Amino acid sequence: MKLKQIFTTSHVPPAIGEKIIKGINDNSRLVKKGDIFFVKPGNNFDVFSVLKKIESKVLVFAAAEKDVDRIAKCNLRKPVIFVKNINEEFCKAVDLFYNFSKSNLKFIGITGTKGKTTTAFIVQHLLSGLKQNASLIGTVKYIIDGKTYEPTHTTPDFLTLRKIFCGIKKSKNNYVVMEISSHSIDQDRIKGISFSRCVFTNLSREHLDYHKTMRNYFITKKSFFLKNPAAISIINKDDKQATELMKGLKKTVTYGINSDADFKANYLVINKYGIKFRLSYKGKDFNVESNLLGRHNVSNVLCAIATIFSLGFALSDIIKIINNFKGVEGRLEEVKNGIFIDYAHSPDSLEKAMLALKDIGYGKIICVFGCGGNRDKGKRKIMGHIASKLSDFTIITSDNPRNEDPLDICRQIESGFSGKNYSLIPDREKAINKALKMKDGHSDTCLLIAGKGHENYQIIGDKKIFFKDRTVVEKLLKK
Repeated sequence: MKLKQIFTTSHVPPAIGEKIIKGINDNSRLVKKGDIFFVKPGNNFDVFSVLKKIESKVLVFAAAEKDVDRIAKCNLRKPVIFVKNINEEFCKAVDLFYNFSKSNLKFIGITGTKGKTTTAFIVQHLLSGLKQNASLIGTVKYIIDGKTYEPTHTTPDFLTLRKIFCGIKKSKNNYVVMEISSHSIDQDRIKGISFSRCVFTNLSREHLDYHKTMRNYFITKKSFFLKNPAAISIINKDDKQATELMKGLKKTVTYGINSDADFKANYLVINKYGIKFRLSYKGKDFNVESNLLGRHNVSNVLCAIATIFSLGFALSDIIKIINNFKGVEGRLEEVKNGIFIDYAHSPDSLEKAMLALKDIGYGKIICVFGCGGNRDKGKRKIMGHIASKLSDFTIITSDNPRNEDPLDICRQIESGFSGKNYSLIPDREKAINKALKMKDGHSDTCLLIAGKGHENYQIIGDKKIFFKDRTVVEKLLKK
């Protein structure tokens, strides 16, 4: 593509208009030979300080008119195209270069504090089972044309998404199932995507280091639905925010266990082998079975069924495929008999994981968990209180301490304990080792290792160090 084809509303000198573009970038660390580089100032990084260093790779720079003087001080030899709104021009350029069109694909966006990942995987599984070509973009992995890729974020940035969509379109997939994080909504990463289905799982305390208040968090989530007025919204009616969320939405489908929802689960059976329930929809009943564990997964299965049904597929066909779904890595995943790994890293998710284990019949729970550094500090005491009430013994440990002292984080969690049913072991491997020894020989006792789930790293300082709970468990059990 030629440069003059990108900047349709900007003045491009004839001398450079015929230049061939090889890529578009706004990240100085990822820039490649022949890229247009968009100079987008950030809050924590001075992009102007690196322009001279990357100049040899850049075909041409694009910058905001308000930054003319700052660009002049950089003494760049490569051409600079000045535009009024750098963010808008960046989005237009990316859409043109990667030939993105809203009508190319059917987008299903799933948002909520918890349940996004499992629900997204079930939805993708069901679509594939119904002979539909469906890709998935989420926390654990990306699935495109049957191939899996390591994720960068739950919801990638605007440019990465367009690159992914370009690949999906070439693979002739017609559905894209996406986990939608609150950060991605707030930061306009999903700008320009028309979702045919907007799905809400639940809302509980999370990301308050970013959103500051639960009200802000809710407003961000709701904006996803309001920005897609043509979409059918699939709403968890059991959630206390459901009523307010549905205000202003024209097309809604509800699901729930405890509420009078369109898709309602009755007669629940929850045990170590999975879940069973009777699904009621418009006066008709269907028996549903799944290998997934815990009451919260009844809600996730209901959500996925409602979403797929809203796309025009028969309930009987959907239900036949549900029991083939084996689960998601790091989501109440049983590694060995009675040893579970779960991504739970918020008060609500930790509580649900422990209640799920009680529901399926375990008499006692040993729990290992920590809290992330440089994140919402207010949840640490709350999570300690939950562990104190629901587990028989807890080992408080590290979980991505980042730039905080791991022991300080552990002590803040400790402040939520009312009894002495805990110990502090900041070294996560040593903590897991002690827990395994405590569980050994007790068949009615389960071990929950919470917080990291599928993650294969610990973030200590500014470094990512390989660490995977499952790998550590398997290694220690061999010993």
